[in-house]
Amino acid sequence: MELVMDVFKVGNDLILDPLNKKVIRNGDDISLPELSYRLLLELVEHAPEIVPHDQLIKAVWKDRVVSDENLKKRISRLRDSIADNHSEPKYIVAERGMGYRCVATVRKIKRSESAYNDIGDFQATYYSIKRLVSRLPIWLVASFGVLAIGMSSFVLFHHENENPPNEISEALDYQAAQSYLKFTEKDNDTAISLYQDAINREPQNASSHSGLSDAYLRGYWHYGKDKAWLELGKKHAEKAVQINDDLAWGHKALGLAYYLSGQYENAIASFNLARQIEPSWGEIPAYASLVEIQLGHFIKAHKLAILSVELDPGNPFTNAILGELYRQSYRFYAAEEQFSKTLNIDPGFLMSRLLFSEYLLESGRHVEAISVLRDVIHKQQNSQQARWLLGIALLIDNQIEEAIDEFSAASSLGGRYYLPAAVYFAALKKDRSELSKLGEQIAKLKLDGDQWAELTFLEGIVLLINDKGTEATNKFESAIFGGLTTTYRYTHLPINSSITTSHRFNELLNLIESKNKDKMPKRIPPRT
Repeated sequence: MELVMDVFKVGNDLILDPLNKKVIRNGDDISLPELSYRLLLELVEHAPEIVPHDQLIKAVWKDRVVSDENLKKRISRLRDSIADNHSEPKYIVAERGMGYRCVATVRKIKRSESAYNDIGDFQATYYSIKRLVSRLPIWLVASFGVLAIGMSSFVLFHHENENPPNEISEALDYQAAQSYLKFTEKDNDTAISLYQDAINREPQNASSHSGLSDAYLRGYWHYGKDKAWLELGKKHAEKAVQINDDLAWGHKALGLAYYLSGQYENAIASFNLARQIEPSWGEIPAYASLVEIQLGHFIKAHKLAILSVELDPGNPFTNAILGELYRQSYRFYAAEEQFSKTLNIDPGFLMSRLLFSEYLLESGRHVEAISVLRDVIHKQQNSQQARWLLGIALLIDNQIEEAIDEFSAASSLGGRYYLPAAVYFAALKKDRSELSKLGEQIAKLKLDGDQWAELTFLEGIVLLINDKGTEATNKFESAIFGGLTTTYRYTHLPINSSITTSHRFNELLNLIESKNKDKMPKRIPPRT
């Protein structure tokens, strides 16, 4: 009886056989992992309709709980496997905010029409060999038998030892991503260990390198890890891009590494590449918005922050960045509403709580900020940014000894806020020798291209404690033009100086007020 079960012909060169779970491209078998196969089948069966994210996740992962990021990574892997290009797609297109669809023409064909017929070919080959063997001497038949057993053993051994490492690596990637998304220091360390294991098994897996980069960068940014983690994050992001330049999260990770290094133009370039590859991924424009804020490009930052929430409205990170945009542009009423929204989505999300604390400090509510930050530190003891901000809040509240303790704790940790904390600690202790060393470190970072305006502000503090008031004032002015226009930072310096009562310093405060008014959209009346 002839087997006539339909198969799918996708475009001109792809055949999908649901019965045998085979995918053939231009006559060659493509070995797809099970998850990629399920994803392709779901898209092909519903072509040319858009398949929503939730439907795809359910079809691919069944009852497992995964995020949209897992789906994006799986889409990218599938594209690699079937030689699809995101910029000129033949098969799969992302529909922003909705899902994905197969854009290639799909038609059902009879098995006899397809480019292969496994059963017929196998039977013909089998009977040809049988007729040949029946005419051979018995010793030669035995030799063929031994050879056949050896070949079968080799094929089986090769098959057993070729696929499992990929499958194990994929499973490790999945477990690592789940740990990473729990947003705790312990789980982040677990993610790093799992990603490293996956890379040891499959060194050329770009996804594992990008995931490892994200975990290292988070450790540096949020969990008090030293600068070596930033360098490792950048290294693995570069490796991910080198292996697969068409991988969105590789470019995203590299953009974050550049952002944390103060190399803002490079960060924007990387985020733009990631957005081109995955235009429906909401986190990428959120990261890009952070950079544009640092560069003072508030119109661009606003568009990106709004877009990020539209693409991913339930993500606390995208909502927190929109709140930060409102804070930085001095739209405090909108910031208050937005931070309330993001904290309702996830009350314990670290980034939301840190940015909300900065908003409280900016709006003159430092006592509330102290309470929030102490709670953060209770749960995330190594959050360097939380300790740094708590030191500032205590300084504003005139709790000097407590502030010194927090700056000391923050400077003993690694991370982005090491230099600010160390400078404030040394300034409050009046340690000129230490400040001189820190000043050299700051100068080197700026020479290497770090554009963070905070560094220029810190140079002003170093000069001020060395009684160089005029030079210090010039540095403060440069910091203002560089984007550091947070008033309380200038009015609550870690050193008492007559310069703060001078006419020149009052001019700086007026300049800050003018700069902050310029940030506000003209069509929206100022409110505080």
